[in-house]
Amino acid sequence: MKLPGPPLPQIHLQPGELVVTREPQWVITLLGSCVAITMFNAAHQLAAICHCMLPRPGGREAAGGTPENCFRYLTHAVPAMLEPFARLRLPPGAVEVKMFGGANVIHLGGDPQNDRWIGSTNVALARHLLQVAQLPIRAQNVGGNRGCKIVFNTRTGEVLHKHLSASSAGGRHA
Repeated sequence: MKLPGPPLPQIHLQPGELVVTREPQWVITLLGSCVAITMFNAAHQLAAICHCMLPRPGGREAAGGTPENCFRYLTHAVPAMLEPFARLRLPPGAVEVKMFGGANVIHLGGDPQNDRWIGSTNVALARHLLQVAQLPIRAQNVGGNRGCKIVFNTRTGEVLHKHLSASSAGGRHA
């Protein structure tokens, strides 16, 4: 995927990572059942992106305080992303939110007709958390059964999106 515009530093966001920055850069990540949420405010040049693997901690991690690698979980990453925007006292409409990923590539077992896919579960919880925060999702490409690559421009808030498949050509902008 050729990146438009002037050259910017590139960073590769790994699963369970979160970036909050005012520095112009391209943040690149690959998603399957994971969900990436981007947040952007042009006036303050503030950008955030997460790459969440699971909706919430489970088992022993759920019993304790903050789990190790807490940004793997939407329940921890979304509030952490919201914090810098809240400190600026920005109204919800001033934060541009986009969401990607959540493909149904990993099933949790049981009846395949039931909604027991990690991707669907991630998308549902992400939507809920954003709705509770009163943040409308301005653009999204979630679900399906193929992973994707996204590239987030922290200078403009633009996200380039490409499905991972031999039949996909080019990328879409959001």
